Amino acid sequence: MTRQWPIFLASLLPAAASATGSTDNLICAKACSILATALPQKVTFPNDTTAYAAHNLYWSAHQSEVHPACFVSPHTAEDVATALKILTRQQAPFTVKAGGHTAFRGGSNIQGGVTIDLAGLNTIAVSADRRTVSVGAGNRWINVSETLDPLGLAVVGGRSATVGVSGLVLGGGISYFSGTYGWACDNVRRYQVVLASGEVVEASLGGKNSDLYWALRGGGGSNFGVVTRFDLVSFEHGDLWASSLIYPGAATRTLIPLLHELLVKGLPSDPAAHTYFVMTYTPLLGGYVVLTDQFHATHLDVASPPAVFSPFHDAAIPKLSNNTRLANTSRLLRDIEQPVGDRQTWWDTTVAATATPNLLLDIVPLFEAHVARLLAAAAAADNSSVSPYLVYQAISSNILQAMQVNGGNALGLKPEDGPIMMVQLATTWTSSVLDEVVESSCRELVENVDVLAAVRGARSKNGYIYMNYAGKTQDVYAGYGAQNQARLRSVARKYDPKGHLKRLWKGYFKL
Repeated sequence: MTRQWPIFLASLLPAAASATGSTDNLICAKACSILATALPQKVTFPNDTTAYAAHNLYWSAHQSEVHPACFVSPHTAEDVATALKILTRQQAPFTVKAGGHTAFRGGSNIQGGVTIDLAGLNTIAVSADRRTVSVGAGNRWINVSETLDPLGLAVVGGRSATVGVSGLVLGGGISYFSGTYGWACDNVRRYQVVLASGEVVEASLGGKNSDLYWALRGGGGSNFGVVTRFDLVSFEHGDLWASSLIYPGAATRTLIPLLHELLVKGLPSDPAAHTYFVMTYTPLLGGYVVLTDQFHATHLDVASPPAVFSPFHDAAIPKLSNNTRLANTSRLLRDIEQPVGDRQTWWDTTVAATATPNLLLDIVPLFEAHVARLLAAAAAADNSSVSPYLVYQAISSNILQAMQVNGGNALGLKPEDGPIMMVQLATTWTSSVLDEVVESSCRELVENVDVLAAVRGARSKNGYIYMNYAGKTQDVYAGYGAQNQARLRSVARKYDPKGHLKRLWKGYFKL
């Protein structure tokens, strides 16, 4: 916090009011002033340019273009409690940043409001019996893996280094280990949560807040409270087998049937296996290419693949590259890391596994039309850069079964509803000129996939949408099913009876 904040605040108040006429600007300026007094050295204003810029660094440029009135940097759950008490008392709009890896504008930042940056909650502690790792909510997954790898331990966590622990776990959390253990949200022993009232509570399966424990397992956090600590299940583990294969786009018609077979039969037969499939357009590699990243938790022979993946390694299928190695979790997290600062969007939907892979094959020409539209728009915008991706991620029957531990999670996914395939769109681009065409084209493509799946009788139950890859306007909670939505709303009313979080916590998905 800069020593000159009172002078800056005095100059901001009339300017904000005259420029926008917004009462919220005055409310947030006052809240920032009160916060700076209550939490000395933990509030940063825009005129402290270096510190403010560090807080306002996000993975997606959309988020960095948003500028709050101040950042609050708590170091303890009690700091978070103090901040929430002040914000709710002042009725000041706010949001919470953990890893800051949401793609869309304002997902974890707020224009003119207050952003609580949890980066200072960065403790990591391994229990004496090595079965639990207590992780502060401001950590990123690389912090966790670099602590655990030397100890020969692992947790069910993220697959990219700078993704935050909080967002991934609260939205579900796909992991290298999901075939055996389910998603990250299924492997939390206990949450420490600051409620809207400022009360600090713990939520676990056997505790008095077991309903809150259930809701936080995939239900997000912004309806319930600010999670400040996750006690994660840990287990003994060393290196994983990993293989990254790149094929020419023409191999798609061979690879997608193999992927479908993997979803329906291969992965359930070998829960230690994990994979995803990516199609993209890369001029440097001649146009369309296909990538499969494959992982195995127990196979340690780099000379040959595990049987579950051997069809993808068949010499008859042409390949552009093959990078097979043994690596610890930290290296794998860094291998697929994406740079900070580009414009990003994510959208997703799910489709049921059908008797044949035709649905997955028929999505490809829809994607190709989408790519053509984006490339034409980029060429018209002074050859701006755009990189579109179609990603298939399997939610196989063994994963669905593993999700049922500890009373099940909030996602509404049951073994009898699967297996299903997640269809994700991801796009990276450089120029704001392309913002509208990228977002509208992604939205239309997801809608077309849903229509195609409905015609084929292959919509997943409830039309499940994975929160962590969802576009800003997608109705995530509708995909959890009516019963789970009602239960989540009941939990939200219990722990935030005055509706402070529903009204004041802006930016992310709401019930």
